[in-house]
Order: sequence, then C-alpha cells, then structure tokens
Amino acid sequence: MNWKKILALALLLAVLLAAIVYLDRKERGRQASEGMLLDIAADSIDRIELRNSEGAFVFSRRDTLWQMEKPLAAKADKVALESILDHFSRLQYDRLVAENTGDLKAFGLDTPGIELKLSAKGQLAATVALGVKNTLDDSSYAKLAGDGRVVSIAAYKRQDLEKDLLAFRDKKFFVIDPMAVNALEFRSGDAAVSLAKKDDRWVMEKPLFSLARESRISELLSATSQLEAASFAPAGDAGERAAFGLDRPLLTAEFGTPSGPRRITVGRQGESYYALAEGSSEACGISGDFVEKFVADAGTWRESKVARFFAYDAREISFQQGAFRFALRKDEAGNWDFLPPRPGMKPDGEKVDSLLTVLSGLEAAGFIDDPSAVPVAAARVVIQTEDQAEPEKHGETVLEFGVAAGETVVVRDPSLPYSYRVPRETMEKLPARIEDIVAEPSPPQAGK
Repeated sequence: MNWKKILALALLLAVLLAAIVYLDRKERGRQASEGMLLDIAADSIDRIELRNSEGAFVFSRRDTLWQMEKPLAAKADKVALESILDHFSRLQYDRLVAENTGDLKAFGLDTPGIELKLSAKGQLAATVALGVKNTLDDSSYAKLAGDGRVVSIAAYKRQDLEKDLLAFRDKKFFVIDPMAVNALEFRSGDAAVSLAKKDDRWVMEKPLFSLARESRISELLSATSQLEAASFAPAGDAGERAAFGLDRPLLTAEFGTPSGPRRITVGRQGESYYALAEGSSEACGISGDFVEKFVADAGTWRESKVARFFAYDAREISFQQGAFRFALRKDEAGNWDFLPPRPGMKPDGEKVDSLLTVLSGLEAAGFIDDPSAVPVAAARVVIQTEDQAEPEKHGETVLEFGVAAGETVVVRDPSLPYSYRVPRETMEKLPARIEDIVAEPSPPQAGK
C-alpha cells in the first residue's frame, strides 16, 4: 500500500472540506447582510422627483403615461421611469454598512449626489439618498430618510438615476399606428408619390396608377412608427428651422389616419438630418436611413407580382387555351375533381398544384401602361379562392395570356388598366392537353 498517495488524498479531501465550509459561511454571511430598505407598490407611485449631476427632474403619471414636468414639459420615457420603479419601489440592498451612525460624510451622504423622492396620491412616500461609490465594485452607499441604516446597493441601480434630459424624454416624436394608416403622400425633391389603401389593397395613384408593393409600404410604415429622436432643438421660427435645413426640405410626407393627416418634414444640415413633426416646435435629429426609404421612383412602389392569390387558397380553376378547356373544384378533403365530372378521368393533384404555383408565382419583367394595347388572349385562367383564415372571404383572379413575342408574353388582369410582361417560357408551363392535368393510368400488373 502506498501511504504517500493515501496521505496526499486525505490532505486534498481536507482542503476541499475547508473550502466548502468557508464558502458556506461566506454565503450565509452575505445572505444575512442583505435586506429590504424600501417596499412600496410600484403602481401606487404617481410622482417621481429626482436630483442628480445633470439637474432636477419631476415626472408625474396619468393613467399609464408618464409626463415630464421639469425641466420642461414633455412626454417621459416610460421604460426609463419603470426601471426606476422596478429597482427603487422595492429597494433591496446588498450589504448593511452601518446602523445609526452620525458620520454620514464618510459615505458621501451628508450632501448626497443623488436624491430620489417617490410620491403616491399626492403624499411623499419615501426619499432615498445616494452617496459616493464603493471603489471596489462601483456599488453605492444609500440611505432612506428617517432610517438610520446606511446600506450598499448594486451599481446598475444607481445607473437608472444618472441619466440626462435626453435619456428621460420619450424619443418617439412622431407616433403613428402602421395598421391604421390608409394613405401616404410624399415629395422628395421634384418628384411626388401618392399611395392609398382601397378595399384592403394598397394602390399607387401618382405618378401613375398601379397596385402597390405592400411589403415595401409596410417596411416604411414600420420604420416611421419606430422613428426616434437622437436630439431635440428649438425650431419654432423660420430662422431656427433654416438652421436645420427645414426651410428647403429633402422630404415632406403626409400619413392619412382615421383621426386626420399627420405630416413630417425632413431637412439636412451638413451630414446631419433633422425632422419636424407638424404642430411641434422642436427639430429632432434622426438617422439619414429614414429619408432613403422614401424613394420617389414609381418602380420602387409598383407591385410586380402578377396574380393576387396564394396557391393553397385556390378552390376552383377554369382554364381555356384555344379549343382546350377544363374546370376543376377542390372538395373538403383537398382533392381536385373535374367540373362537371369526366367519367374515367381524375385530376393529378401534383400537376394541379404545380400549375397553381406557376400562376401565383408570376413576376412581371416589365409593364405596359397603355390600356389600349390589350393582346388577343391565347389562354385564359380564372381562379376562385377562399381565405382559409376567413372562410367567408372569397376572391377571384383572372389572367389572360397573349401570344408569345420575342422573349416575353403579355399577361393582362382585366380589372387593371395596364398589362404585364412575363418570360415567354411561362406559356410552356401551362397545360396544352388533358394529359397535362390528369393522373397517368396505372400500368397493368403482370398476370392480369
């Protein structure tokens, strides 16, 4: 038996046990020193007064909205104030530093650098003072008025109170609901674009009429609803507006809403961009990326998708190309049948789905805006649809294909005053005979 190994293992075990005991005692000591300095229901607090190195701030709550009263009247940043309430209405401390001490100067609490007052229903509920930081971990010494304890609180709690005027202001200066906007008109330079929502569809009315690309509009409206100011500056008179390039705007935009139009103007001074919301007297610094979303090129907003349906919503198909024609209907089980039935023939589900995929995926390679240039239809397709999310919502899409000429084929939706150009190989993907749509017969089995 190797006594040296046994001794070494025993020594190692003793060290581990000693470490466990030490850590356990340390943890118990830490837990014993932790405690609650203040406990008030956060939703009862309706007024916050704060003094820090940036100045004095006063906030009041009306329902769920916070307003800044001092140093100026403005909307307050809800997130910033709720963070204060989260950390200070129930203020936990990490360590009890002193109790009933008369020497507050040692902790910077004789003239505290930060003072927070919380009020509820017009009555002062608590005053918390923060002194100097502990150089070891950046924690802060804190004291509750009327309480003899001096405690240490975590650094991140102090950070909630060290913010400046901009951090405490609501930076959303132009508030719109993207889902409620029903019109958009903007001018960038000498070009103007006008868009409107009609029958749940966006259309472009200027500089030409066309169905509009809804994904692009949604992106722009989303960006507008999230627009935030990086700075605020007075712009109440003509001279102040000129200092931000707002007298010669890069962009003016008007958003139609159920409560009336909302307008915004954007100017540029040097490399900086500034926005002015109608009715406001402050120029707000913004990112130049916002202006770039308002491209005045009609092609940017024009919908290039030819067919307005999803393949899985199709319930009936009527197809005609020359003398060849057929009609199909999908039953409740999702199976396609001829309409009227054709004895001995059954549509091939994969072939039907392939046709629908081709039609629903058609993208325009160009447009013909002359309504008189309507080609003779070489093929005509009518798709009846039913929205699976709203079964009572039905739709119809009609597509008329012209004769292939060159590299493209003209496709027309009779409900629109313009036509599309699509690649000529599209015609090759359309069925030309019944075999292109029916299931192939099963080969005869041997011996039968």
